[in-house]
Amino acid sequence: MSNQTEPIRVLFVCLGNICRSPLAEFIVRQRAIERGFSDRFHFESAGTGDWHIGNGADRRMHQTAAGHDIDLGPHRASQITRNRIDQWDWFIAMDRANYNDLLSLGAKKERTLLMRQFENEDRPPDVPDPYYGGEQGFEEVFQLLSENADSLLDHLNRMHD
Repeated sequence: MSNQTEPIRVLFVCLGNICRSPLAEFIVRQRAIERGFSDRFHFESAGTGDWHIGNGADRRMHQTAAGHDIDLGPHRASQITRNRIDQWDWFIAMDRANYNDLLSLGAKKERTLLMRQFENEDRPPDVPDPYYGGEQGFEEVFQLLSENADSLLDHLNRMHD
């Protein structure tokens, strides 16, 4: 775990690390910058699977992000493994399957969150995977992540005040 002089290390996690988790990483980082406390955090993303290691973001997610002035160009997919679990203070899972995979890898339940768990509405807690769907699914994911970014940052800040 980080001490007070080191940034809080936050890892966003989905299945392949080419759609949801990189976009979440970039959106939340941008919000932290806009809110003036980006130095408090270190954000990255990873997938539970190894299919896309080293690849950039999915073309459709890259295009969706670019339409909202977010450049996913620097992203390269990586995988979260049991031997990397201790490198992170917090895990932000995109869906319940990713959440359960993180726990099975050794992530602590009290430090593992669902991206949408702070919503007040009666909606499913999962960020849907747009990979096998149409273009509109990528925009829907952008909207869901954007709507939840501030609540997540507020929670992380509260936990470290």
